[in-house]
Amino acid sequence: MSPTKVFIPVKEGPLLVPNAPRQRQHSIGLISIIILVALAIASLTILPGHFRIHRQASPSFYHHVRKAVKICPNASVSHAGHIGLQGDTEDVPKRSFFWYFEAEENPADAPIILTIGGGPGTSGMMNPLQGQSPCIATAQGLAANPHRWTEKHNLIALDHPIGVGFSYGSHVNSSRAAAYDVYDFLQKFFVLFPHLARNKFVISGGSYGGVYVPNIATVVHEQNLFLNSGRGQPGAIPIKLDALIISNPFSSPISHFRWLLQYRCIDHQVFSSTDCARLYSDLPTCLDSIDLAFELPTVPNRVRATELCYHRMNSADTYNGTVAEDIRRRCIADPDDPSPVPCHPQFGWFQAIFSDPQVRRALGIPPHLNFTALNMDVNAEFLGAGDLIQPHHLLYPPLLASGIRLLHYIGKQDANCPWPGIFSFLKLLETPFQQDFLTTPDVLWPTADVATVRAVGPGAGNFTLILVAEAGHFTVADQPALAKSIVENWVANRPWF
Repeated sequence: MSPTKVFIPVKEGPLLVPNAPRQRQHSIGLISIIILVALAIASLTILPGHFRIHRQASPSFYHHVRKAVKICPNASVSHAGHIGLQGDTEDVPKRSFFWYFEAEENPADAPIILTIGGGPGTSGMMNPLQGQSPCIATAQGLAANPHRWTEKHNLIALDHPIGVGFSYGSHVNSSRAAAYDVYDFLQKFFVLFPHLARNKFVISGGSYGGVYVPNIATVVHEQNLFLNSGRGQPGAIPIKLDALIISNPFSSPISHFRWLLQYRCIDHQVFSSTDCARLYSDLPTCLDSIDLAFELPTVPNRVRATELCYHRMNSADTYNGTVAEDIRRRCIADPDDPSPVPCHPQFGWFQAIFSDPQVRRALGIPPHLNFTALNMDVNAEFLGAGDLIQPHHLLYPPLLASGIRLLHYIGKQDANCPWPGIFSFLKLLETPFQQDFLTTPDVLWPTADVATVRAVGPGAGNFTLILVAEAGHFTVADQPALAKSIVENWVANRPWF
């Protein structure tokens, strides 16, 4: 796939006429400056509560961004809006929605964390409003978050890919194509917020974000290398990618399914003995189908493996009331429950919050747009293209070798993306840190938070795994204070203890 093109204006200076008298040159230069300033002023429209929306003049892509006020209690400054991506037109739009929260401390120089959702198809607003941003979602609406990541970090929440949350327009159906969309978005974001382009950049995601994040990081890294060699997109901005933050991911299909039943049937009795016996008999066929899809990576082979592994191993009836995302919880779905995701009321909270007229006005949401906490059409498109069954985990070694740091922090009560499969693929990654990772001991967290740290490298490490005992799939929601501490140490690259 060819790189996404970004339209970035070229700044022009005043016209100088060769061989003219010095006084004449100054006169023409001054007139040119006056004309350019007048044109620039005429090209701007200042709207109440809005950023400057450029008309005709640069930048030449669609953007509608406003300062979001009076949404989060005691929040720092935030901005929200849409940016048009490559191919965007009024007739066929392709527009990413983002919500950018400025750091409370030194926002001009603070590191940037880009946070996205999972799914595939989950809004990128969910992780921020479950513990990362200045406000959290509750059944009563938005409340102040004492454990926000934004005290020390700029946070960009992105509805990724197109079709989730408030992002809308033409879709893609692969994480690689979607990663180019993110790169395009970032290039345009830094045109609108140029003072942030020099800041340390970190990407965060979990669940299916374990597929999205390595793809996004790879595209960013590749484009940076192209720029360094003089072969990058003309006018593109280098992105100072420093580190990745991954929570409870699905990244390696083979390790995930190889260890899934160990967790659900032996370590914990999530499934009944009858279901375990049946699924164990299906497991060799599942693993063989993944091997075939890796050796012959056609879409039919990948889709076949998705059917034999993902769909067969995740039948809702098999859980017998145990919530897969947190095995400490029990829930039988109520058929009359209006929540879009049974047993997960927070999805309903998000729908209500982003349907609130006051919230929509503050974020500048067009009247015709509906919020989608979980877009099952996007989910079906990605799974139908076989995006799940690919060796996404093998994208990590080149990133690690280049100096980009990788953190996994994992809730151990999660049967959706259980920790043994994650630990397995991390041990098997052939990186400069593999041998040390295999022999480095797990160190107990020295506070009441029950966690262990395995870090390889100076400071917080280049290759680090943290296992959180009392957390499920959403560690940031289950252990918000611990998650904040982890992130602040990781981004600053400070020793853990």
